[in-house]
Amino acid sequence: MTNRSATATIKGYFYQFDQTIVRLLEATKHGSITVEGVEDIDLDDGGASAFVQCKYYEGTEYNHSVIKEAVVHMLRHFHAAGCPSDQVFRYRLTGHYRSGQHKLTLPLTDEFLKEHFLTYTRDKHIYKVHEELAITDMQLAAFRGLLDIDVNGLSYDDQQAQVLKLLVSEIPGCAAGDALSFFYPMAINVVQGLAIEADEAKRKITKDQFLKAINRKEVVFSAWLREHLGREYFARMIRRKYFYFGKTKMPKASRFFVIDMADEYQVDQATRMLVRIGQFFSHKELQRTPAADRFCPYVLLRGVTAEQLIELKESLWSQGVAFNDGYPFQGAAFLPTMLVADPTKDNLWTIKFVPGEELLAQTIAACTGSVVEVYDFYKTSPLDGTLVPKARGLHSIKSNSAYLLQEVMQA
Repeated sequence: MTNRSATATIKGYFYQFDQTIVRLLEATKHGSITVEGVEDIDLDDGGASAFVQCKYYEGTEYNHSVIKEAVVHMLRHFHAAGCPSDQVFRYRLTGHYRSGQHKLTLPLTDEFLKEHFLTYTRDKHIYKVHEELAITDMQLAAFRGLLDIDVNGLSYDDQQAQVLKLLVSEIPGCAAGDALSFFYPMAINVVQGLAIEADEAKRKITKDQFLKAINRKEVVFSAWLREHLGREYFARMIRRKYFYFGKTKMPKASRFFVIDMADEYQVDQATRMLVRIGQFFSHKELQRTPAADRFCPYVLLRGVTAEQLIELKESLWSQGVAFNDGYPFQGAAFLPTMLVADPTKDNLWTIKFVPGEELLAQTIAACTGSVVEVYDFYKTSPLDGTLVPKARGLHSIKSNSAYLLQEVMQA
């Protein structure tokens, strides 16, 4: 497959995904969609119910042959169902083409339908699908009455703009920036996840379920979608979701960053990231900063050895970075109360090290006077939820890099 055709194919997938999102967001509260059911999109929503197939050919002129196979498939489905005169589901074909829309004359007549969509030639023989199926004129008229063809579908960009507008209107408190940076990628992720399910029953979702799925705290994107979005877009999305505070300064909180460093530990790179974490998530010290306004982040590094952790602390210390690890002296027992103490003017810690996962729960339990948020940047296995006391915020963020947080801070 050439790069151009591959790009067109991917764009076609996303055009279909966007169309699916549009249909869901425009549905009633209890409306549902099955992805890749009878057609690309099966919308079950009372009088608006339809089997929808969408095509995106921005570089192709419209010809009847482009949609002939889809029309035949729909007629065969109608025939297999017994040609019901009371069928609620309509058959909808929507597509975007470069040109040639004038070739389709609407409304369709039986003659036009037979000649241009139901007749084909193979091996010099002419075949007529309506005769093959023994469809009566009355049954064909009933099918034609259920068939909607739109060859003037929105462009890729215009349909995406429609999706963003619907997200803003359907999700309480969703701003335009939130729709683009977070909710749209989440929506694509949900639809793509449905599309790859082998069981058709698992490819069905209601509007209510969809809205809940895209508004959840966990950010777990498939590798395929992360690759499509790009690392920079993904980092910007994470930052906007979790670390965007508008025009106000960063509020005080006990923020715990759990980072999986397995197989990626490099002392220089890890040092740079921790220095940046300390600068980004600590208070800004001024000449008269009140003691109650001081705070700094907690860091728990998974997948590093004791020797690597010592090496990292030595690197930070040599660069003048003050940190607290909860040990008052060499050989002492870990003191969570010491670790959770706020920085002071004389001890301006910018990093607090949680020594290990087994000490996380008691450290969190010792935090008082501020909101506790735990951000788990994991690769394969998320942090055990039992390590985080109830009523504390736990945000699981799947990452394929130990240094994603650094990219987030730079986004």
